[in-house]
Amino acid sequence: MGVKRAIIDIGSNTVRLVIYNGPPRAPVVLLNEKVTARLGRDVADTGKLSNKATRLALDALRRYATLLDLGQVTDVQTVATAAVRDAQNGQQFLREIERLGLSPQLLSGEDEARLSATGVLAAFPGAHGIAGDLGGGSLELARIADNFCHEGISLPLGSLRLAELRADGEAAFVAKVRAMLRQAKWPDVRGGNFYIVGGSWRALAIYAMQLNASPLDDPHDFELTAKEAAKICRALADDGPAFAVPRLSSARIESLPDAAALLGALLKVLRPDRIVFSSWGLREGLLHASLPLAERASDPMTASVAAFVKRYDVELEVAEAIVDWIGETIPGSQAVERELRLAATLLSLASMRIEPNVRAHESLDWALRKRWIAIDARGRAIVAFAMLANIGQTDLVEDLKEFLTGDELEWAVRWGLAVRVARKLTNCSMLALERSALRADEDSLTLALDDLTEPLFNASVVKNHARLAERLGLEPGQARLEPT
Repeated sequence: MGVKRAIIDIGSNTVRLVIYNGPPRAPVVLLNEKVTARLGRDVADTGKLSNKATRLALDALRRYATLLDLGQVTDVQTVATAAVRDAQNGQQFLREIERLGLSPQLLSGEDEARLSATGVLAAFPGAHGIAGDLGGGSLELARIADNFCHEGISLPLGSLRLAELRADGEAAFVAKVRAMLRQAKWPDVRGGNFYIVGGSWRALAIYAMQLNASPLDDPHDFELTAKEAAKICRALADDGPAFAVPRLSSARIESLPDAAALLGALLKVLRPDRIVFSSWGLREGLLHASLPLAERASDPMTASVAAFVKRYDVELEVAEAIVDWIGETIPGSQAVERELRLAATLLSLASMRIEPNVRAHESLDWALRKRWIAIDARGRAIVAFAMLANIGQTDLVEDLKEFLTGDELEWAVRWGLAVRVARKLTNCSMLALERSALRADEDSLTLALDDLTEPLFNASVVKNHARLAERLGLEPGQARLEPT
């Protein structure tokens, strides 16, 4: 499915190979392999990449080059960041990489900031605020608005440097961060969202999700208010984790206090309203920047869901036809983005292709736990309730209700019941959808059928039509569909 593309990311802490395929607008990870070479560990003290670190990195890169050759992956971008950029022997290291058959590109700090922000914009269309990417050697910040990256800077605040920078206490550390931003001429723009990228900050999200007993598992698009984030950061920076986090490696656990201290300092200086965690950053920014403009402007959620359901023989055009068939019969539909209506419909149709005894469980897993792009907690809850209603389950999952208003929750259940009527009546036949209609007025919910589709109106359709009508407070009715 799709052409394989690869990114080799030579960072200050890890050297990573990621191979993608799937839809270009919503790439799917096939392989994500890393080696912790710690190239940036000694650069601040000695000015050079250490022999041990470069050996580890080159061994990893040799393996990656071989894997790509064997897998016939030819679309490869290799980038190096802060450690190689800052080291006196960085150019020599790049020449050794070239001898492996790779073509490394040395990114400037501004390049890093721009590409990471591009990854954030790809994952959050219309994002407005600041994008921040915490790496091993540096912290990149970029202001984003109007689907464009504005100011971009790189600061020597990488995770490998933080312990030393924090040695004089919190107040001194905050002052250092403030001074670095002032020296970089960072604009004093407060409020908005702070989209944060990087493994250490993603670990902080997972910790916060466990702390808050969140029903969601994916740290991507997890949000905290600035006040909530500051409280968690203060506790982590002072005392470390208060409980075990099985999902995190020991290295990530060890990085939490420093990562939390930096985020806490940035909250004081930048003063955002909310924190949004992003799993997309520099690597996804590289992929996104290479797409044609029209494809970059397309919806990533629709692309990712449509690609996923193809394995269940569900076609996007059928789901679009069902969305149009239901139309405005469900009050409040205009308040729910069409992309979200489409995603709920696609996944509802796909869920019918799996075994009935695991259908409810899989529906919740897909809605709440699978990595989707451009969908937040509200969207996941809407999709979950719609998918459950599609299989006839209208009991509410209590811990999801917090993400929705009462009207949104009711809309999701009604939408799922409407999808159920559509597929029960038509078996997802495009012709049957064209030759039938669902209409609502003040008193009734009417199924309009013509000579071709009238025989489809069996007892099962009658029951489900009546159930939807009752949920809408209407009387079920049937009428003849006149030719148009």
